[in-house]
Amino acid sequence: MFDPSKKIDSIKQTLLRQQKEVEENLKEIEAEDPVKAPALAETSEPGTDSYLADVHTKTLVIKEQLIRVSGDIRRALTKIGQGTYGKCEKCGNSIEIGRLLAMPTAQYCLSDSKKASK
Repeated sequence: MFDPSKKIDSIKQTLLRQQKEVEENLKEIEAEDPVKAPALAETSEPGTDSYLADVHTKTLVIKEQLIRVSGDIRRALTKIGQGTYGKCEKCGNSIEIGRLLAMPTAQYCLSDSKKASK
């Protein structure tokens, strides 16, 4: 028989694991940003500035995506704590458990998600 509290606990553990991974990735991205590396900043070879700008831009995009994912995870964990997790933010109906298992940060039921993507 289906026990929603066990599924929610499992999803919570998944979210906590994902949050830890995202935080670790953010630290790595920050540390690997070539603009912040003193050794590369001193380089004066032709093309270095454009390389640094290109890599820095890519780093910023990845960092923004990680920050967004982190916010989605925190939002889902907050909803679990408040007892509102799994409710569609558009219609208020329950989000399908299969959808939550596949995408624990889902904010909309499948029907509303499809409507939003059109």
